[in-house]
Amino acid sequence: MPADPACSEPLIEAIRGGDAQAWSQLVAEYHGRLLAFARSQLGQESDAEDAVQETFVGLLKSLGGFRGEASLETWLFQILRRRIADQYRRLGTRREVTLVAGGDAGNAVEQNNLDRPADQSPSWYVRREEQDATDVRTLASAVAGVTSKLKEQQKFRDLIVFDLLFFAGRRNVEIAELTDLEETAVAVLKHRFLRRVADLVESVESESGSSERSGSLSDELLTRVWESTRPTCPKRSTLGKFVLGTLADEWDRYVAFHTGELGCRFCAANLDDLTDELNSAEASTESARHRIMESTVGFLPGRDS
Repeated sequence: MPADPACSEPLIEAIRGGDAQAWSQLVAEYHGRLLAFARSQLGQESDAEDAVQETFVGLLKSLGGFRGEASLETWLFQILRRRIADQYRRLGTRREVTLVAGGDAGNAVEQNNLDRPADQSPSWYVRREEQDATDVRTLASAVAGVTSKLKEQQKFRDLIVFDLLFFAGRRNVEIAELTDLEETAVAVLKHRFLRRVADLVESVESESGSSERSGSLSDELLTRVWESTRPTCPKRSTLGKFVLGTLADEWDRYVAFHTGELGCRFCAANLDDLTDELNSAEASTESARHRIMESTVGFLPGRDS
């Protein structure tokens, strides 16, 4: 799961105040993983670098819109996906900015909402969009609550099923084949998950006094939440331990599934960046050792001064 949005608030506030050092810190922290993601989508290094540069410019232009409802990393990835989609459109290419390797989820090309009645007033659309945004925030919070609990309980089989359902868009029968579960077992897990999420949503609505409901929890809506909040993505620190081979076995197997079999491109970008950092650190360490050897070998006993 991405870092707690609250952790980014001091950095964002400093940048809003024009702190160049804070901006340099943010660029240094996120540049590598964003570039790795852009490379996976665009191929050409120059195109990837342009998309990342436009992403950071886009972040600065939209600072007023950051409310901490998603992590800063997730927000940056969302901006980058739009920049990549813009590049596709400029090239006259209709392609998806895929979030899952080989999957169908993550279409970044905006589609017209054709199910809206044509005779509604502009104010109706505004209220509808505001209500939709509220519904998605409430749902995202509920999904995060349920998935966090599953992580605490290390119910990785359930997380794998929900990743395949709502992130990769797989059908129950496909998931059954991939996980060696009965199709009915997959259906039961999905039903329980939806029930727990719905209960949390109803609880929030009850406390807020909201009586408007936008309908059932569709797979499409849950996929939107999965894409925008990435509730099952491992933390970067967890991915770092995975690279170093120091994760507990159960976590290691889940991260291997999430980044490998599922093919989450967000986490793959983080892994590429972390691996580059590790290789760079090792090269730096080796270089330092070489300098020490060169500067101290003359002091070995028996050497001519």
